[in-house]
Amino acid sequence: MKAPLGPGAGAAGVASPSASASAHPGARQMARVAVLGASGYSGQEFARLALAHPGLSLAVLASREHAGRPAVELLPGLDPRAVALPKVADPKALAEMLADEVFDTLVCCLPHGAWKTIAAQHPVLAAGPARAIDLSSDYRDGSAPASDTSGDGSGYAYGLPEAFRTVLAGAARVANPGCYPTAATLALLPAAEAGWIEEPVMVSALSGISGAGRSPALKTSFVELEGGASIYRAGTEHQHVVEMERNLERLAGSPVHVGFTPQLAPMSRGILLTANARLTRAVSPEEMRAAYLARYDGEPFVRVLEPGAWPETRAVKASNRCDVAVTTLHQGRTLLATAALDNLVKGAAGQAIQNLNLMLGWPESWGLPVHGSPW
Repeated sequence: MKAPLGPGAGAAGVASPSASASAHPGARQMARVAVLGASGYSGQEFARLALAHPGLSLAVLASREHAGRPAVELLPGLDPRAVALPKVADPKALAEMLADEVFDTLVCCLPHGAWKTIAAQHPVLAAGPARAIDLSSDYRDGSAPASDTSGDGSGYAYGLPEAFRTVLAGAARVANPGCYPTAATLALLPAAEAGWIEEPVMVSALSGISGAGRSPALKTSFVELEGGASIYRAGTEHQHVVEMERNLERLAGSPVHVGFTPQLAPMSRGILLTANARLTRAVSPEEMRAAYLARYDGEPFVRVLEPGAWPETRAVKASNRCDVAVTTLHQGRTLLATAALDNLVKGAAGQAIQNLNLMLGWPESWGLPVHGSPW
């Protein structure tokens, strides 16, 4: 494979600002970002990554619960000596701040359904920013052109770059994919595009508890979760099944039904996913892996592992990378595809920045970590 980030990569696996800027001299050099829902896990992770990105200025942190408090209380992992942080604003003030040109880019890190409600109630806030990215499931159907900036959902392109990159360059509105569908789609993409998958596809995945959000709940408390793992919403009930099926149909060109078994594991972050499917013809392990290597050649954030190596969540922790391993079984008639990613980075905030880079005409990997932090 090609080097993950090419000549612009620094020692830490983050694209160099100077190399990136010189590669795109006509590109906008700074985007002023407001994070709506900054107190949640994905909002906090976006803020952390944005502060290390040379093209992003963290202009507003919006949280109804924490409004008026110092940002360091909202983002306890950050050192206020190293960076200037805005005070936490009430979301009600965003429209006025937009009018005052405090920010030009809105990143929504709200629970499912919340941004669609706010967009309907406050059309100026929905349509006003030059760019918006929604990390919830509200606008993920990807059915309408990205050039529409109406803010009513009809203009949201589906933001999974490795699969649908062409609709993201210059887009004004992007719907970030879910963490499970990101892992499932990247695990299956080359086989689906080749027309090798015979549906239905069976997917199972272990997830860290941060994927359930930050709001307290009995099932996500330490006592209930520690020391075991649990299955929930198995079959076709989980909301991400529809998103997986939609992605696979776009890639394969025909409907692909999915059965899904999500599982909570006693870890804070990470997704470890396995997908199985019958194949339309016999494909040897070597041929399948070669197809994956060819398809992901040059992709900065997808690594195809060596034969016999399998993904693990700790290897991709805190990175924007997805590790994939694939083989075939039963004389080449069964696909076994696996993937691991950090649900808060490649599954949420990091992918949002990857999409912003494409929206703004910047190098796609600019400012994003490719290396994991396993301990």
